[in-house]
This record gives sequence, C-alpha cells and structure tokens, in this order.
Amino acid sequence: MIAHLVSAIAVLVWAQPATTATDATIVRSGAAASVYLTLNNPSMYDIYVMSATSDAAGKVELYSADKPVDNLTVAAYGSLELKAGGMFLRLSDLTRELKAGESITVTMLTDGGATIVAVAAVK
Repeated sequence: MIAHLVSAIAVLVWAQPATTATDATIVRSGAAASVYLTLNNPSMYDIYVMSATSDAAGKVELYSADKPVDNLTVAAYGSLELKAGGMFLRLSDLTRELKAGESITVTMLTDGGATIVAVAAVK
C-alpha cells in the first residue's frame, strides 16, 4: 500500500504540464531577426531555456537587453514575455530571406531536455 502511494506521488511530481510558447512573432532587422513570444510555465518548477534552433537561421541566441545570456528563466507557475528592449531570441546567419506573413518554427531546449516549439509569424 505504501509503495503504491509513493509511486502515485512520484508520477504526480514528474508528470508536470509542459511549458508552452504563445503569441510568437519575428521582426526582421537587416541580416538578423528578433523573436518575441510569451513562455508559459504551468509547472511547480522553474524552467531554464538553455538554447534554441531554427531552420531559418544558422544561429539562434538568447538575449537580454541587447546582450547574449546563458539562459532564460521562466518561474514556476509563471510566464516570461520576450519583447523588444527586454529578453528575446536573436536569429542570425539567416538561411534565406524571411518574408512578411510566413511562419518560422523555433525550437527551444530546456536544462531538463524538454523542447518548447514556437511557430512565429514574420512581420
């Protein structure tokens, strides 16, 4: 009985809802582009985005106030808005011209190995 209870608690702890990305847009700026979105973390643990990739760019960097950072932290039960002048994703070494109206997929990787996929509209 106790073993079943411990197993049930372990499943509840490890089966946390997934972090999602919403309201994703891309703003072009010369040979680079910025990705703005909101990360939503419904779990009881902080989430750390460690890296990101996109087929549209050779390089995707995590930025805060125009400086690269090692990670983006999304607080437990919270959200993080990536926006101009704050934290954002920077696409460089673009693999093609990004055209207004098209959708670009950006995949973020957390410290726990989970992926967060965002489909961003180019503006």
